[in-house]
Amino acid sequence: MPGEAAALATAVSWAFTAIFFAAAARRLGTPLVNLVRLALASLLLGTVVLATGAAGPMPPGQAACLVLSGVIGLALGDAAYFRALEYLGARRASLLMVLAPVFTALLMVPLLGEALGLPGIVGMAVTIGGVSWVQGERQGTGEPHPHAGRGALFGVLGSVGQAVGYVLAKVGLGAAPAGSLLAGWAGLVAVPPTEGTAGEPVAALYGTFVRMVAATAFVAAGAVVLRRPRNFAALLHDRRGTLAMVGGTFMGPFLGVWMSLYAVSHANTAVASTILATSPVFVIPLVRIAHGERVSWRVWIGTVVALGGVAILAFRRSLGG
Repeated sequence: MPGEAAALATAVSWAFTAIFFAAAARRLGTPLVNLVRLALASLLLGTVVLATGAAGPMPPGQAACLVLSGVIGLALGDAAYFRALEYLGARRASLLMVLAPVFTALLMVPLLGEALGLPGIVGMAVTIGGVSWVQGERQGTGEPHPHAGRGALFGVLGSVGQAVGYVLAKVGLGAAPAGSLLAGWAGLVAVPPTEGTAGEPVAALYGTFVRMVAATAFVAAGAVVLRRPRNFAALLHDRRGTLAMVGGTFMGPFLGVWMSLYAVSHANTAVASTILATSPVFVIPLVRIAHGERVSWRVWIGTVVALGGVAILAFRRSLGG
């Protein structure tokens, strides 16, 4: 199943992204990393779009959904996630992103017309319980993790942004169910041979490019208004930070976001989001290899519980929900 395979590959890619961007954000600062990685990813995607001829016309409603998806998911949502990376580190911040499928399912109910029965509610409760269990872990000193509350808030905001971005992107790619509320707001109708989906099919590569350009323009406008960042010279002076940012950009905004949109457009949104949420499982061994961090049984148990919850959420229909 190509959609599910793409989602799994994205989860692995995002695990590396978390490691790279956690290092880059600490060395260069979140505002600089957020702006430059979006601009660089737009350049890479634009080059591939031109080389492959993936660009094509699309209805205005779909274009608007892709633009909003980029602003909310890639600009605002990722900015919040970067703050969580700064406060909590790659492992804890990535675990909070496990909540994204929960918010995705909640948004799918009114906007894409999917039902959420008792198994779905159980799945959400299990997921939140697993994440809370991990977040409550104490350090070796016996003290709570510093900035845990602030980091958790930004992590949750990042999850919400990602969920909104996925739902809007599905409409923008022409993969939303015909007759759904969000497709109706976008003025889309079923067009053969889409078989029950609304709008014109859009290549995931081109859709990713549109989202990335919109996010870049939004962040750049904010940078001009706020006059941040100002430390562009750090890109030349801090070689390690710059290399980490470039590596994270290739694995995340370029390769990872491209594959995630392909996954969302070729699989059930909740299923794709659930598989994408397995990224923390891959982050844990990477953090141990890269930084030598010890991983307690509490972290492993909490991760398994959280991923078990999102699995229940994704496959709730098979359970009668």
